[in-house]
Amino acid sequence: MVIPIGDVNPTRRRPHVNWLFLALNIGVFAWQRLSLDVCEQVAFVYRFAVVPQEVLGGGALPRETVDQLLGGCPPPEVGKLVLLSIVTSMFLHADILHLIGNMLFLFVFGDNVEDRLGSLRYILFYLGGGAIAALAYVALQPGSVAPLIGASGGVAAILGAYLVLFPRAKVLTYVAFPLYLLALLIPGVRIRLWLLVFAIVKMPAWLLLGGWLAYQFLAVTSPEAGNIAYEAHIAGFAAGIVLLLILDRLRMQRGKPPLHPVRRRA
Repeated sequence: MVIPIGDVNPTRRRPHVNWLFLALNIGVFAWQRLSLDVCEQVAFVYRFAVVPQEVLGGGALPRETVDQLLGGCPPPEVGKLVLLSIVTSMFLHADILHLIGNMLFLFVFGDNVEDRLGSLRYILFYLGGGAIAALAYVALQPGSVAPLIGASGGVAAILGAYLVLFPRAKVLTYVAFPLYLLALLIPGVRIRLWLLVFAIVKMPAWLLLGGWLAYQFLAVTSPEAGNIAYEAHIAGFAAGIVLLLILDRLRMQRGKPPLHPVRRRA
């Protein structure tokens, strides 16, 4: 288990948009759990979640299918805006662990990406990356009626951008025993705090994010993948890299320096 808890990568300005995304995700989850009963929560998730069959069909599922999907709970009284769900689904989470995992990655990596892109571009980048991740999942699971929710697609796009922008930045991670013993063997990785059952390890961003991506590829092919949309994670990560490189290409065409570090030829 390797969990990022911070990075050694100072920013020039406060990440107001990243804080806003964190607050929206946490606020929606808290409101949903504290203000709605069980059936209302189920209907709320369905109304604002991406359902592949709905996106491809351009409209809500048949009433019989919705009844089965909601498990006997009444459907939402207000009609569903299917295309809007591609965005609204990014602010819903299945449980507290789902929320904490996404928000932790967003907290650690989002501030630096916002700092480099600027607030407006960061908003568009986050939402665009999340939308691409959701649409990729729809294309790969066209027959599914299972709701897709979570900030994972947008967060994965931020991770992809961070990898391009700050590949050598140092990231502080929580690593459980015995995995942290590998830090003694890998160049550039250092144990900062050792507490027997776990350690705080400092490693380069490329190693952490590369390992995260490798895990997604392994998990998506596993029969134990369960209800986690690893395909959306991979698509979001790739979208973040591609969108960042396209943005830099446009900047260089206008005579502006690229956002990511570029090696100069001798």
